[in-house]
Amino acid sequence: MRLAPNLSEAHVSLGYVLSFKRQHEAAVAEFERAILLNPNFTNWRFPLTLVLAGEPARAIEALAAHMRLDPFYEPYAPGLMGFACYMLERYAEALPHLRECVSRAPNMRLGRLWLAATHVRLGEIAQARAEAAEALRIDPAYTIDGAARLFLPFKRPDDARHFFDSLRKAGIPQK
Repeated sequence: MRLAPNLSEAHVSLGYVLSFKRQHEAAVAEFERAILLNPNFTNWRFPLTLVLAGEPARAIEALAAHMRLDPFYEPYAPGLMGFACYMLERYAEALPHLRECVSRAPNMRLGRLWLAATHVRLGEIAQARAEAAEALRIDPAYTIDGAARLFLPFKRPDDARHFFDSLRKAGIPQK
């Protein structure tokens, strides 16, 4: 940041780090600064930060713009779109996005977890367990406690409960 304070990528990197340090407002502000510096700049990390900050509807808008501006978007983008829909309790709408994600990146643990949680909410427990088993095949050490601490630092406790309760029902171990 000291070397290039007007570089959008620097603000994106700082925002991403801040979101995992649970400094959600500051993280969102850094992404917004990156966009002010370069209105055409797009990055999938901003929508993830928005979901973690409790703003999934805004994440969907940011993802739609990202996917429009980058036609070669990474598999993470439709996964995040599905996850944002999940957080808004639009589970049926989440499924096609999540299926695209795992079909394009079958070994992406997080895509499998998002899909497992969505199947739980749709009452499709067998499919949820199958996706959870795939996630654990990819990362046998994955636990809900580890994810809650390190990988998915939700701002709102209700958001964390909404997601992690579904993972528990899908068969992901707590510890």
